[in-house]
Amino acid sequence: MQPSTDTALASRAANELTEAVTTLLETRKGDAGALDINSCFESLSAYAWSGVAPDDPNWIEERLHEISVAVELLRGNLISPAGDSLVSDDVVEFIHRLANAAHARHAIDEGQQVSTEWLAALARVSERTIRAATNSKNPNAIPITKEGHWTFIEAAHALEWLAKRKDFVPTRAADNRPRAAVLQRELRAGSAWRMWRESRGESVEDLARQLGWSPEDAASYSDVESGSPGEAFIALPPAFWRDLAAHFESEEPEAVAALTYRALAAAYVDWRLAGDFAS
Repeated sequence: MQPSTDTALASRAANELTEAVTTLLETRKGDAGALDINSCFESLSAYAWSGVAPDDPNWIEERLHEISVAVELLRGNLISPAGDSLVSDDVVEFIHRLANAAHARHAIDEGQQVSTEWLAALARVSERTIRAATNSKNPNAIPITKEGHWTFIEAAHALEWLAKRKDFVPTRAADNRPRAAVLQRELRAGSAWRMWRESRGESVEDLARQLGWSPEDAASYSDVESGSPGEAFIALPPAFWRDLAAHFESEEPEAVAALTYRALAAAYVDWRLAGDFAS
């Protein structure tokens, strides 16, 4: 019974492997409804290193899945029948770097942590450079979080470090509507609100007129945008930020308002403590 069983299994294995390779080939060529691999790599490269974000919110998730399939294929050590490598070393290195950079930008855009490997790929530097930047002996060290053998960097701190590099291009969001993830990755809430306002081409005066703000409200809002610490940071209630987020067509005005008020309240406490210590 064993020989016939082995023969049947061998036949099924051959058929499944052939079908798998055929399916992967079709999808990589764009014949099965997926984006062809050339377009996938080109668009991911534009996103990772030039910050070109798509209009479709599902786009990046789909592209990251597709390049992850390519990365998994490379783990198979693709060789010809003669034993020659079918993919050159520099191409293998590029695909891994592109995947890491795209994952890093997406994580930062979503306010999530990034690994040192991901951040290095996004910044086009070595991991040694990132490790040096996170070294506690560095007076301006990037704060890190340790989880077992892994080292992670919060989105806000990664973005702050990247912003100091002349070659880094921030993500150009397709719609620039207020999002909680943006607030989670920004160190100052006012910077996010200024970006959202300016992307719509509206002045503070325009907003005050449309939303019925008092002169005091408008002044407090301007102070928040500029990052000027003071009573203005708690002068505007959550309802103010919820209404403004809705005016900017946010899909999550309640979450945006809560995060904004929480960030401003924390900044206000820091300002008061600094003043108390100084006196």
